[in-house]
Amino acid sequence: MKELEGLQHRLIEMLAALQTFTNEHGLTFFLVGGSALGAYRHQGFIPWDDDVDIAMMRSDFEKLEACMQKQDNRLGEFVYSPVENHIIPEAPIGYLYDTKHIAHGYENTAKIDIHPIDGVPENGFLRKVQMISALIYYLSEYRNPVKNKGKKIRNISKVILAVTPDFMFDLYMRMTKKIFTSWSDKDSKHICSLFGVAGYKTEVMPRSYLMPLKESPFEGKTFLVPGDTHDYLARLYGDYEKLPPEEERYPRHDIYMMYQE
Repeated sequence: MKELEGLQHRLIEMLAALQTFTNEHGLTFFLVGGSALGAYRHQGFIPWDDDVDIAMMRSDFEKLEACMQKQDNRLGEFVYSPVENHIIPEAPIGYLYDTKHIAHGYENTAKIDIHPIDGVPENGFLRKVQMISALIYYLSEYRNPVKNKGKKIRNISKVILAVTPDFMFDLYMRMTKKIFTSWSDKDSKHICSLFGVAGYKTEVMPRSYLMPLKESPFEGKTFLVPGDTHDYLARLYGDYEKLPPEEERYPRHDIYMMYQE
């Protein structure tokens, strides 16, 4: 889509800057979600896509946050929004924002979503413990009802918010993070993007779907993607080769209008 070209070009500049930074610090990120699907199907953006999703294993993600903090959460023309000190209240993942149009608000500028990937226990009961602790962490950090997780989860989150005193949220965050990050992202047979939009049960998958990572062309550059592309995309999207109906092929945000020449 012609009107998205300016925004997508800026997002590639942001990805390239982040790639240089992570390489310098011995860290690794890879394309996930719709960006991984775009790399496979279009060797770049899905034509109507207006954002970028990447992921890092939890151990690298925590190092990224520490490295960013040392440089005041700045990366050239871009600014990093750490999980527990968000510029805009969002899901508990990292965000890299463009500063080009921040006069119009951070919600109206290009951003990259950075998802931490955690190890998952094999025991069914412990998986419920991990899922619930991640939900409580989400609520404690975001302080708003959970979105995109279904009506039942949203209603439960409203109740938790209603009965929890404000001073308890910081304690909840410390306790629950220790719980849901207890399983190694290197040694666990299964991994999960705990705050991914597909939900816990879908996001849990064999670590072998991701590792080892492989290179893929993306808008004339090269980035890493899940190694078992087929199983990874099928897990998230089912028949990922099939394009959505034409009426669904449109950008989900209006920020691209800021980047039109």
